[in-house]
Amino acid sequence: MKTEDTGGGAGLRVLIVDDHALFRQGVGRLLEQSGMRVVAGAANGHEGLRCAASLRPDVILIDLDLPGLSGLETTRAIVQERPMSRVIALSSIADPVLSFRARQAGAQACLAKTARADELIALILRVHAGEQIPLEDPVPARPGSEPAVLLSVRECELLRLVAEGLANHEIARRLCVSEKTVRNRMSQTFAALGIHNRTQAAVYALRTGVAVLR
Repeated sequence: MKTEDTGGGAGLRVLIVDDHALFRQGVGRLLEQSGMRVVAGAANGHEGLRCAASLRPDVILIDLDLPGLSGLETTRAIVQERPMSRVIALSSIADPVLSFRARQAGAQACLAKTARADELIALILRVHAGEQIPLEDPVPARPGSEPAVLLSVRECELLRLVAEGLANHEIARRLCVSEKTVRNRMSQTFAALGIHNRTQAAVYALRTGVAVLR
């Protein structure tokens, strides 16, 4: 997270859930400099759940790469137990599939840790105000909802494995076929859906229910 002078602030109560102490401290300082109040810093998901329940923060920042209870699991549990708190998921990289998973888990927004401090503070204020943060969707927009394409069982299984992040050789082993067959089926499936890469395929699979969140 790049720190720059941000100014402003809204006196909001913020909980930071991240396993890196220096990150928690650094972000905590810049938020308090903007006028917000950091009520606690949690080093893991279980601690984050306890802090969310007892301290009742307005906004919770959750690192998606937590040890033990994952950031997605932590987000899902907090949203279920304390729906009045707003959740912003933080990730090490800008990953549209991970961002989509975080939103499906209940986060109001997702932000890469490489973002500037003013971007984080602005996002906290927007989320707390109830603004609907648009999700940058890497799947091409089409009229209506999803394209009316009938997929075979094999094609659905292929998309599900892509959404799990498996490489071609791993997919080939799971499906008991050659890597060449996987590549050919993937090209045919992508063409049928009008998508162009694995990221778009993963988001399509998650959005349509071909793949489910774990």
